[in-house]
Amino acid sequence: MLPTNLTPLEVFDAGIHSETLAFKMYDKLSKRIEVPTLQARLTQLKKDEKDHRKTLRAHRRELFGPEPASMNEAEAAEIFGLVDVTAVQDKDSLIQTLFAAIRYEEFSAYFYDKQRHRIPNREARIFFEVLSSEGQFHADILKRQIEAVREMHLELDERGRTVEILR
Repeated sequence: MLPTNLTPLEVFDAGIHSETLAFKMYDKLSKRIEVPTLQARLTQLKKDEKDHRKTLRAHRRELFGPEPASMNEAEAAEIFGLVDVTAVQDKDSLIQTLFAAIRYEEFSAYFYDKQRHRIPNREARIFFEVLSSEGQFHADILKRQIEAVREMHLELDERGRTVEILR
């Protein structure tokens, strides 16, 4: 649920943690699968999340200086939720996990769109608009990956990773 009473500092800290959570989600998912096309997309998504976090931190530093963190990652996870990638064991569970990642990205986009008005700096507000757009773009990438995965033949390998079986 979207909190309605966050301070600008809390908005930044929530956003920074959201980007960290997304990076971890994609990183863990990429370790559970051996599907080259999907791994390439996950690598790009991880890079994007890392870049977003870096830019958010720079804006935060510029606006608030060395102010201590106003929330921790667990508190941010209460806002954004978590995606359990450990459930991935076959095609269906991979697709369900990708749908959960889409919901995460769509909620992040919604968060940035609705919270940007709390940001006291025009440049940072514009970056929040960019982040909202990026969240939708990431969701679209994941939707296309679901369509590709539906066409694949997947099995678990000896290490418990979901692999593509070429026929």
